[in-house]
Amino acid sequence: MKYFIYIIILLAVFSCKKIVLDQLAFPSEKLNSYQFELYDAGDQSVPDQYGIDSNDRHLVSMLSTDKSTGKDYRIYGVYIGDTTRIGIDTIFLYCHGQSTHMDVYYPRATLLANINGKLNYGVLMIDYRGYGMSEGTSDEDGLSEDADAAINWLKEHGASGERTIFYGFSLGCIPMIERAAFRSDFTPSKLIIEAPLASVANLAQTSTIINIDPVFISSLKFENAENIKSVTAPLLWFHGVEDDYIALSNGQLIFNNYTGSTKEAVTIEGAGHGNIPATYGFDKYVEKLEVFITP
Repeated sequence: MKYFIYIIILLAVFSCKKIVLDQLAFPSEKLNSYQFELYDAGDQSVPDQYGIDSNDRHLVSMLSTDKSTGKDYRIYGVYIGDTTRIGIDTIFLYCHGQSTHMDVYYPRATLLANINGKLNYGVLMIDYRGYGMSEGTSDEDGLSEDADAAINWLKEHGASGERTIFYGFSLGCIPMIERAAFRSDFTPSKLIIEAPLASVANLAQTSTIINIDPVFISSLKFENAENIKSVTAPLLWFHGVEDDYIALSNGQLIFNNYTGSTKEAVTIEGAGHGNIPATYGFDKYVEKLEVFITP
């Protein structure tokens, strides 16, 4: 991450435009269709034993409203499980990382669908505005508005906060923490965050060699370390000790700021930013999640 930040700051300084960093924060990729299990996810691939039959995953869509303009954008998601059982199943709402689209992160969603046996839990994952087939362009407020759209979709299908677990990976921690903190009509039963960023200010201060106030290079804030103070749901935090994209200290600050009832930290030696399940061990990762979410 530090090299990424060096480049962005230099671009921002010399162009005198905050939009440089703001746009680069969302490296999305547009698609006409999704491949899911047929997509080559590379380093994000998981063993075949965690595969999900194509009949058990469903492409869904929902409207996400830009609160500043009132405009609706159609965003897409994938639901793994039986959509007729959403009202009685326990559900993961999974918000993925910074780049590309859902195809890349689909293997991660299948891992969640294998906790305590295959398809014992439902999983909803969404593509943010501008990602994959989703309309619009992503920004900081849009992340939470897209999460709201997913929550509304779940509610319309009978889900409740008491039976929903929020899981955010990297960028996805931002809307999951923010909604867990401030959406009072749908408080999740548990919150899981993996490789979270503390804030843009913290990232600039800890990951760059240029002494510059982040207000000069970006309008983004991503206040995870502050917002976590308002979360009451039990918290599980994963972070790779060798993460050179979002340093471990980011997650540690968030973890320290949490004042809810229960929290657990899992830091994995040898793991970087995107390879925690593989480095930790897929079976061990799934078992850890099972222990955490089981009442």
